[in-house]
Amino acid sequence: MTGLGNNPQLARFAWLALPLALVVALHVGRLPLWIGLMWLGCALWRGIQAARRYPRVPRWPALLLALPSLVGILLEYRTLIGPEAGVGLLVLLTGLKLLETRDARDHGILVLVGYFLLLAGFLEDQSLPVAAYAMFSALALTASLASLHGEAAFLGRLQFRRHFGTAAMLLLQALPLTLALFVLVPRIPAPLGGLIQIEHAQSGLSDQMSPGSISRLMLSNQPAFRAEFAAGAKPASETLYWRGPVFWHYDGLSWREGGSPRPADPFDLEPRGEAIEYRVTLEPHAQRWLFVAGLATELAEANARLTADLQWLADKPVKERLHYRVKAHPDYRLDAGGLSAADRARALALPEGRNPKTHALARAWAARGDAAAVVDEALRHFRTQPFRYTLNPPHLGEHAMDDFMFASRAGYCEHYSSAFVVLMRAAGIPARVVTGYQGGEYNAIGEYWIVRGRDAHAWAEVWLEDEGWRRVDPTAAIAPERVESGSVAALPRAERPFAMIDIGWLKPVRLAWDTLNNRWNLWVIGFNHERQRQFLAGIHPTLASLEAMLWAALGIAALFVLVLLAGLLGPAGSRDRDAASRLYARFCKRLARIGLVRAASEGPRAFARRAAQARPDLARAIGKISELYVGVRYAGAGEDELIRLRRAVRAFRPAPRPTLRR
Repeated sequence: MTGLGNNPQLARFAWLALPLALVVALHVGRLPLWIGLMWLGCALWRGIQAARRYPRVPRWPALLLALPSLVGILLEYRTLIGPEAGVGLLVLLTGLKLLETRDARDHGILVLVGYFLLLAGFLEDQSLPVAAYAMFSALALTASLASLHGEAAFLGRLQFRRHFGTAAMLLLQALPLTLALFVLVPRIPAPLGGLIQIEHAQSGLSDQMSPGSISRLMLSNQPAFRAEFAAGAKPASETLYWRGPVFWHYDGLSWREGGSPRPADPFDLEPRGEAIEYRVTLEPHAQRWLFVAGLATELAEANARLTADLQWLADKPVKERLHYRVKAHPDYRLDAGGLSAADRARALALPEGRNPKTHALARAWAARGDAAAVVDEALRHFRTQPFRYTLNPPHLGEHAMDDFMFASRAGYCEHYSSAFVVLMRAAGIPARVVTGYQGGEYNAIGEYWIVRGRDAHAWAEVWLEDEGWRRVDPTAAIAPERVESGSVAALPRAERPFAMIDIGWLKPVRLAWDTLNNRWNLWVIGFNHERQRQFLAGIHPTLASLEAMLWAALGIAALFVLVLLAGLLGPAGSRDRDAASRLYARFCKRLARIGLVRAASEGPRAFARRAAQARPDLARAIGKISELYVGVRYAGAGEDELIRLRRAVRAFRPAPRPTLRR
């Protein structure tokens, strides 16, 4: 025997502990360190005991360790129930159980717990890499079960191939039923029926804006959302302003929404031109904002409402990946008929006693022209004065806008949008700050836009008579490449984060991987009720109903059970054979071609004697193959003997009749 064949106890332990270690590793990053170390300590002690053939640990030490483990879980989580505490408790108990595992029953119980922990880990993270890791771990656990019915006392290449081959065959046999049930079992709105709540939301825009709040997102390469336009449309990057929070209230340093947004009035919205359609896959960000480009008149597959300042707000914070379809007009007018007294007051409010120089400059502009002329003068001022676009502006004092406009003249988009709105309000022009994302990276492989944290942006809106709210982006006056080519291109080369530098030959690989991940999120993780209904209706309209889905799922499950029963109750010869049996069957088939057919009641050695008498020229090869087969199949010979058997059968090519010698 090869591998661990000289230590059956250690081999049996390895077949159990190694697959369990793969499962526990999936949870290590989410568990307290002491739980992982305790599991590892139990596994190492049991491994040392098996390797050195120490007497087995009695049951009572494991029982004694269970009590402080329970106390530790209580102190850590303040409970013994719930997903986090439950997983931690199960991990601890599997480690303790390893100490006193004795028979196949204990082995099977631990493998079943391993399946449960694997499912719990996948519920926490359903990304494609974790799914691949979970699939391999499931294969290892199934191979561990297969070892109970094979050669668990040995761990070599032969046993590895045999048990993992059995596990792979079982998983492949279950795959058609799994796919059928995945497609046909009716979807329910909440993820897995509300059994889990995804709380890990990535960072993004905040509900307030202050100097540095958006520039910090420049370091984030994480996708905020992806947008796929209908019919392969590819709008220009400079036209894509993904609207998010709108800020009205300014305290001299920070911007806030300033009150609960009221519902939109349809009479204040005037769509223009043709509408465009696109689909957004929004990553969790723990806020209610749904980002859209243009005036979105329809938003499907999401429970949301439109506010008067053109924000789309979900009915609850987005804590899981969300898909929604948008029909929007890139060109529109908003509040062209006039502003209410309350909105006008909000859009002109400024803190008293702050930024006197900025106010004086704005009043001087207002004295020389109308509102549109003031807007143009402010943009000209930004273009002609030595302002610069940077991630590292100097600190601003109490009069932040005066410091920025007349001293530092350096900042990121939040500095320019904030300064512009203060200038407009000081000149008597209603204005507000809008934050969201601008542009994105077009993935030509998947034909969609990837909008990342680094694409976060702030711009301004001014209200003009007979025109309504007009978008003005003062950052574009300072650094037009920010709008045309993205935030990285606008920064000085010395300030560009290393992680943002795109190596040319890696870009296609990165975009292909993102496409694969996006398809996984759309068609597997995001296979919701609406997408399921559309998919089944495309196959046949009657399949889209709930009754048809249930009957189809039950029918396929029943058919699978019947096929399984037929295989289990069928003749033994129809079942899969192990490697040695398959090789010997090939050997017998080649002898049958020359007229030497093995009888059903004839053993390998009896058949070898008869075949050798009939064909003396083949006697040596027949005898060698038969003895190798008996040794591997019945005497427990090792992998080396199986390799010799495989080579001998491969070389055995008997001629129809003996060759005559001269």
